[in-house]
Amino acid sequence: MQLGLELHEVASVNEGAALERITELRPDVIVVVAFGQFLKRVLLNLPQFGCLNFHPSALPRYRGAAPVQRAVLEGVVDSGLTVMRLVRQMDAGPILAQVPWRLDPELDAEQLLAQAGELGGPMLRDVLHALPNLTARQQLEAEATFAPPLSKQDGVLDFRLPAKRLHNVVRAMQPWPRAECVLQSPDGDRRLLVHRTQLGQGQGSPGVVLAVDSQGITVACGEGALTLTHVQLEGKPRVAARDAANGLRLKAGGRFALAVAG
Repeated sequence: MQLGLELHEVASVNEGAALERITELRPDVIVVVAFGQFLKRVLLNLPQFGCLNFHPSALPRYRGAAPVQRAVLEGVVDSGLTVMRLVRQMDAGPILAQVPWRLDPELDAEQLLAQAGELGGPMLRDVLHALPNLTARQQLEAEATFAPPLSKQDGVLDFRLPAKRLHNVVRAMQPWPRAECVLQSPDGDRRLLVHRTQLGQGQGSPGVVLAVDSQGITVACGEGALTLTHVQLEGKPRVAARDAANGLRLKAGGRFALAVAG
């Protein structure tokens, strides 16, 4: 909008006025990023240099809608960024450019997605400049893995799991659907959204609160302990976990449910 470029917001690029306008423009290349529609054959075949997509993974690994989130969930550190040509199969097209990308374990998926965007712009620009001379390489189908969309159930914290795994769940669920757990209480269970955690100290029965201090709320897990550092009660703003604990009068010995019904 600032550059005065022609913009259209449409329900589908594959039909109607949107398809007519794209066809009229006769583009040399079409680029999509985080685009939730499959392009029909008429669009795929329209540009001289094809349709390109920027994908934040080291394809053929993590094809699909949630590549960064699924990688974080699995504790991946060494990943990559890819520019490829679109084909009719999801994220399966030939690769034009690929660079390594480290998924900083101190960052959550929301921060990493923002980082991918900052890196992806210049990467796409360089590909477009070099496009007439680039040679694409085919993906190895045998190495393909998939990253389906997240569901709310993916964010449920089951404290029977290892603390490191739960820490990655919290990182992966940002910005949606957020990790969640339930604090059990005689006055009624309270659901907490968990925004940030760190690995804690101590051990005990899974779900039991080991400590409440300046660091947050430390909960025993199936292996190790997890410290909740920033949480959010339903209908309330995000706060430091120690402040939420003070409001709830939570002390060591309290208990979180081991899982939340989906």
